[in-house]
Amino acid sequence: MFKNFKWFLKYSKKNYLIGSISLIVTDIISLFLPYITGKLIDIVYNNSLDSVTFRNLILFAVFMVFLKYITAIAWSYNIFKASAKMEYISRDKLMNKFLRQSQRFFEKNPTGSLMSKSTQDVSQIAMYAGFGVLAFFDAILFPIFIIIMMIINTGFKITVFSILPLALLGLVLTKIMEKIYSKSKAVNKSFDELTDKVLEDVEGIRIIRVYNIENIREEAFKEKARILADNNVSLAKTDAIIEPVERSLTALSFVIAVAFGSYLISNGKLSLGQLVSFTYYLNMLIWPVFAMGEFLNLHQQASAAMDRINEILVYREEIEDSSKFKRVNDNPDIFFKDHNFSYPTSKDNVLKNINLSIKNGSSLGIIGKTASGKTTIIKQLLDLYKVDKDTIIIGDQYYSDISSSSLKDLIGYVPQKHMIFSDTIENNIKFSNPKASDEQINKAIKIADFTKDIGEFTDGLNTMTGEKGVSLSGGQKQRISIARAVLNNPQILILDDAMSAVDANTEKNIINNLKAIRNNKTTIIIAHRISQVQNCDKIIVLDDGKIVEEGNHDELMSKDSWYKKQYENQIIGGAIDDKEK
Repeated sequence: MFKNFKWFLKYSKKNYLIGSISLIVTDIISLFLPYITGKLIDIVYNNSLDSVTFRNLILFAVFMVFLKYITAIAWSYNIFKASAKMEYISRDKLMNKFLRQSQRFFEKNPTGSLMSKSTQDVSQIAMYAGFGVLAFFDAILFPIFIIIMMIINTGFKITVFSILPLALLGLVLTKIMEKIYSKSKAVNKSFDELTDKVLEDVEGIRIIRVYNIENIREEAFKEKARILADNNVSLAKTDAIIEPVERSLTALSFVIAVAFGSYLISNGKLSLGQLVSFTYYLNMLIWPVFAMGEFLNLHQQASAAMDRINEILVYREEIEDSSKFKRVNDNPDIFFKDHNFSYPTSKDNVLKNINLSIKNGSSLGIIGKTASGKTTIIKQLLDLYKVDKDTIIIGDQYYSDISSSSLKDLIGYVPQKHMIFSDTIENNIKFSNPKASDEQINKAIKIADFTKDIGEFTDGLNTMTGEKGVSLSGGQKQRISIARAVLNNPQILILDDAMSAVDANTEKNIINNLKAIRNNKTTIIIAHRISQVQNCDKIIVLDDGKIVEEGNHDELMSKDSWYKKQYENQIIGGAIDDKEK
């Protein structure tokens, strides 16, 4: 029953131990109060009450109440502290897992699903680790203590007959909970799908409004919401059966107890005080019966949630942790030797027999048709996908023998899809180095030709960018990304189509600024516009994952090739030709 949750005990063993003992002591203390009540009733009924006996009974009852209060604080604090700790650790484990996954993992697991697992599923597990543990003890141990006291105080037969309906209730609840488990999984799955839909629509709200398809997207949302609502209603219907069944069978227990007890009193085999104590104990059994229902309900929902979370936690990382490997030497040369690569979703290689040398301190331009493999070739260095590292040499070592994290420490990267965080412009730039000085920030801004833009913002560097940089233009986002990448003056700078949204004059300024500061440092520029790469020491042209042309600008222009035709086409104002070779 608890196999999926054993891992957590090592984090909160002490809290659960103290909490469990305190809870058991609290339950045992609770058993004395009905007994004292019954004794007091019999003494009063038999006219044998004296002040000393009355005082002693009352003082004992007060002491028990006070002791119960102390132990209740102990179990409540420790059990719910363990629950909060489990919630924190579960989210921490998930986040650590997310941060160590390759791109393939995120292709297989939609953002909405990951968010649902990190929020709703974790909350269900935390509820189970707190209230569920309380319900477990009250449903399993507490009734055993109560039944023992009922037998000792009143008798075996009346106890057995009175609790028979409660035993039947346990069997019924078990069957109901089996249905709740499957319905809980359906609810969680439909919640994932609805979350994905909301995220897509929020992110794409501008394009949705441009194409005037709000009604279509709203209908699609309503359909997902309806499925979630139907699943929740189905779960609620099954859950609603529990309470009427519980109340009916517990009421039957009281009818049996009062009838049988009255018969025993009339025959002189039971006192009035004993019957009162018995009904008191029977009333105490009602909560354990409800607790059993709550526990089984929470257990089924938490098990469904834990199964979904375990899918993430047991997911095997495709990229091996390389922190134990050697650190890469500074200023390394980079070599690809007969390197091939295919994406997990591709049948054929996207890169084919790549042979390439990137000398330290040199600049490399990569150009080619759309989908020719330009971005893919630099992803080989960034650990975004599992690649054959035995065909890549960094410095004088195979990539498979070095720590990839140490290589990434040397890299400044501007991705094709720039990421702007919902924060200030300054913090977005400092993302690559939170401890950067004002001098470093201003220098990076100057290199990215972003200085003039800062003056146009009311709050300057403290201007909030909005979610994903919604308040910025495409060119401003790119230049913030460039400033972020050059902030630490990295040994290897990779610009992946990083100036596609800026005008020609700004592009020229950025290239000149980079050229002035990148002496003896490696720069890799991926571009569609040849103007961005023509001054590079080496330029390669990719076509269908192969290097089809290689050389500097003058060498490539001396050939009647695709590169020359594209350059001439762009000089006269045309765009890059994805068809002509």
